[in-house]
Amino acid sequence: MKKNIRIMDIAEKAGVSIGTVDRVLHKRGEVSNETRDKILQIIKDFDYHPNILASSLASKKVITFASLIPWAPDNDAFWSKPQEGIEKAISQLSQYGIRLEQFHFRMENPETFTIEADKILELSPDGILIAPWAKRESLKFTQELDRRVIPYVFIDSNLKEANPISFIVQNSVQSGYLAAKLIDYGIAIESNILIIHITKDLRNANHLLLREKGFLDYFETVGHKKHGITKIEVPANDAEIANKLNACILELKTIGAVFVTNSRVHQVAGFFDQFESRPKIIGYDLIPKNIDLLLLNKIDFLLNQKPESQGYVATNLLFDKIVRKEKIKSTNYTSIDIITKENIEYYSSI
Repeated sequence: MKKNIRIMDIAEKAGVSIGTVDRVLHKRGEVSNETRDKILQIIKDFDYHPNILASSLASKKVITFASLIPWAPDNDAFWSKPQEGIEKAISQLSQYGIRLEQFHFRMENPETFTIEADKILELSPDGILIAPWAKRESLKFTQELDRRVIPYVFIDSNLKEANPISFIVQNSVQSGYLAAKLIDYGIAIESNILIIHITKDLRNANHLLLREKGFLDYFETVGHKKHGITKIEVPANDAEIANKLNACILELKTIGAVFVTNSRVHQVAGFFDQFESRPKIIGYDLIPKNIDLLLLNKIDFLLNQKPESQGYVATNLLFDKIVRKEKIKSTNYTSIDIITKENIEYYSSI
């Protein structure tokens, strides 16, 4: 009986109506303390757990999730991958009344984050998936969500000042540390190393700063301290990137290794075709342009953070919390995968 106990069985044993049991289970309506205690004791004795998913199907209630992630101009862009994962999860959860409203902001214009965030607040969804790429704007948004008690999950980055119910992200410090270790294996002592941030506002890109920190931490602890490390920050403009790199060549004469802190490594790799000796180049993510250059030996390593999986898992975490009423892990780190020309054919990013 413990395995098949139903609400009607609890009601019969307590000598009350099914409606009374339902009010106790969902903590609504007036029930005397004596009756409530009696029902709760029976529930405990029989180890009863309500079938929340069956209830969700029966109720036909629509539950709205919203996503706020950077706009992806095409399937080659990094942010098309988390979106694929989110949409895959929603397609599987739609039978439980889950629908998705998608919102996108432009990474080069943080003001668009605020514009889209305001639209979400007007919608007042049941839960939200957020890529907190613009730190200042994200914190302002999440403070309002906290005030309204709307749960949210972070994708690709975390903000320690915020209160997401969960986040799924690659450990940025550790991935930067790993990048430095890979580079240190492949270059001579006293080499020049470039750290390249391709972004409009580095101060507002927390995860890139954390990758840089991990990279520098390695050389401060176990790496060769005689390397010269230069950091440059440049917007995602091919001409400006080329100008910056030309200036570095003039100043440093030679460059032994290049670490690009995001998926835009393809915008850097081609620059070094003009030189007889290419530096070791490492960047992030398996977008098509990066894969092509990896196969051509123009990129040596790609660190992958499984962005499709991040979107998929984050959506299911929100579902488990809101619909299943389950306790979920607040911290979820993805693996730090090293991809080379030799192993990419056998690699699955899901």
